[in-house]
Amino acid sequence: MKHFIMSLILVAAMLPVSLYAQTDTVDVPSDLPPQEGNLNTAVQTAITAGTLSNTVFKLDTAGYYVLTSTIIVPAGKHLTIVSPDPTSTTPPPQIVWTTSGSPDETYNFNCYGDITLKNIWLMYADESGNQTTSELAMQQDSASADGEEHADFNDVIFDYCGNGSGGCVTADCKNLNAKFENCYFKNDVNSHLRYYGRALSFDYNTTGYHIDSVSFENCTFANMGYVYMQEGGEYGDYVAFNHCTFLDVVMFPLESSWWHNLIVTNSIFENCWMFGSIPAQDTSGANGGIFAIDSVKNFGFSVPYTDQQRHILFAHCSYFEEPWLISWMTNCPNSVSLHQNRQDDEIPVTQPFMNGRSWYFLDSLSATGSKLFPYISAFDFDTTNNPLFLAPPTDTAKIEVFMNKKWSDNTDTNWAWRPLNDVNITWPLQENLAYQNTTMQTEAMDGLPLGDLYHWWPTQYATWKAQAAAENDSLTNWLMNGIVTAVKQRPGEIPTNYELAQNFPNPFNPTTQIEYSVPTNGFVTLKVYNVLGQEVASLFSGVQRAGNYDVTFDGSRLASGVYFYRLEAGNMTITKKLVLMK
Repeated sequence: MKHFIMSLILVAAMLPVSLYAQTDTVDVPSDLPPQEGNLNTAVQTAITAGTLSNTVFKLDTAGYYVLTSTIIVPAGKHLTIVSPDPTSTTPPPQIVWTTSGSPDETYNFNCYGDITLKNIWLMYADESGNQTTSELAMQQDSASADGEEHADFNDVIFDYCGNGSGGCVTADCKNLNAKFENCYFKNDVNSHLRYYGRALSFDYNTTGYHIDSVSFENCTFANMGYVYMQEGGEYGDYVAFNHCTFLDVVMFPLESSWWHNLIVTNSIFENCWMFGSIPAQDTSGANGGIFAIDSVKNFGFSVPYTDQQRHILFAHCSYFEEPWLISWMTNCPNSVSLHQNRQDDEIPVTQPFMNGRSWYFLDSLSATGSKLFPYISAFDFDTTNNPLFLAPPTDTAKIEVFMNKKWSDNTDTNWAWRPLNDVNITWPLQENLAYQNTTMQTEAMDGLPLGDLYHWWPTQYATWKAQAAAENDSLTNWLMNGIVTAVKQRPGEIPTNYELAQNFPNPFNPTTQIEYSVPTNGFVTLKVYNVLGQEVASLFSGVQRAGNYDVTFDGSRLASGVYFYRLEAGNMTITKKLVLMK
C-alpha cells in the first residue's frame, strides 16, 4: 500500500516537469476582432509538423483567444499552454468560443494525449456570454506506452461550465492521473438539473473508465452542482483535496461512496448539499454529507480491495450551513404549500456533515476496543463556526429561486453569480473568500487558515508553501497508517511547563492513555518509535493551543514489544518508554 500511494504522489509531482522539458516556445498572439482562431491555428500547425509535444504555446497576458473548433490532442502527444503569472492588474488570458457559424462545441479540448494548462482562464461560453455544453475530455490514449492519461492544471479558472454528461474536466479513459493546483472553479451551474455542473466527473452512462490519481490543492469551488463525481462503477484509486474552499454546492461535494484512498484535509465546506434531504424520499436516513462511505458489499460491482483495506482521512475541516439557507428550506413557497397540505415529510431539511453509515466506518470498534476500520479516520473538524467570507460570490436571491424550483416543478432558472463580469473580463475578481472568523484562521494542521490559501490568503500561502513537503509527508503517514489516536483537551489552568506523563496502563493491550501539557501556542508533535528509531505512529502533528491534553493510543496493529513516545515542541523534546504486551 505504501508503495502504491507514494507512486501516485510521485506521478502527480512529476507532471509539471514536462513543462520545462519542452524545447520550443511559440508565442500565440491574442485574437483581435474580427480575427479568430489564432490558438487553433498554432496548435494545428505544430501537430502537422510533428512538434506538438516539444512545444510550449505561450499566450499573451490579458489575452483573448476565440476557439473556432475543438482543439484535439492526438494520442501519444502532449499539449502545453501557458501564460505569465497574472497580477492584480493583469488577468490571465481567456479562452472562449466563437459566435460565428455553428461549430461543434461538445469539447473545447478533446485530449487523447496529455495536457498542461498554466495561468489560463477557460470560459465555457461564447463571446456573447452564452453558456455552452463544452467539456475538456481526457480520452483513452491508445498510443501511449503505459496507457495512462496525464493532466496538469495550475492556476486555471474553469468558468461557467454547465455540462450535464461530464464536468469541466471529464474522465473518459482507463488510467487518468490529474493534478489541479491553485485552480478556481466558479459558476459551473446548470439552469435545469441540480446535479449538473461539476469540476471533475466521469461521463454519464459510461463503464470501464478509471482514475489512478487525482489531487486538488489550494482550489476553490463556488457555485457548483457537484464537485467530484464517480458513478457507474467508475472510481478513483487515490483522491485528495487539501486546503480547498467549497461554497454553494447543490448536491454532493464529493460523490460517491466508493472511496479507495481518499484525503480531505484543511478545507472549508459552506452551503454544501443545498438541496438537503427529503425525509419522505430518504427513508433509510440522510444519504448526504461532505462525502459518504458505504460497504464494498453494497457497491454492486467488484473492486480489488476490502473495507479493511480502504484508506480514508478526513481532518482539519469545517462545515457550515448559513441561516438563510436553513430558513429557506422551511419557508420557501414550496415548503409552505407542503405544510398547508400536511406533507411535512416532503419539506427539505439540512443534510448532516457526515451521514450515519459513514460514521459507522469512522467510529466502529471491535470487541477488544480497537478500531474496526483502522485506516478510516476523521478528527479535528469544526461544525459550529461561520467563516464570514468577506465578499462571497453568492447571489442569495437567485439561489432561493433555483432551489424552490428544484424542490417543486423543476423549471429552469440560471443561478450563476454575475456571469457577465467574467465574459467582460472584470479584473481583479470582485469576490473574496478570505474570512473574518479568527478561530478558523488557525484551524488548519499547519496553524494557517482553513481553505484555499493561494487565491484568498497570499501571505499565508507563501508560509504554507515553505512547509508543504512536510505537511504532505504527515498526510501520507496518516493515510497509510491510520490515525491511531484520539486527542482531547482537558479542562484546567494553562500549564507553565511542557510535561509528558507516563502512559497508563503500561504494559497495555491494545490501548493506553498518554497525557501531556504545552504552556504556549505552537507546533507540537507526539510520535511513537520502535527500538530501531523508526516512526510507527504519529499521534499528533500540528499547531495546538496552550493547554493539557489526553491521547488514546491504539497499538492493535503493532507487534508486542518496547516502544518510545516523544513529545516535541519548539526546542523541547521529552521521550518516554511504553510496553505493548499482547
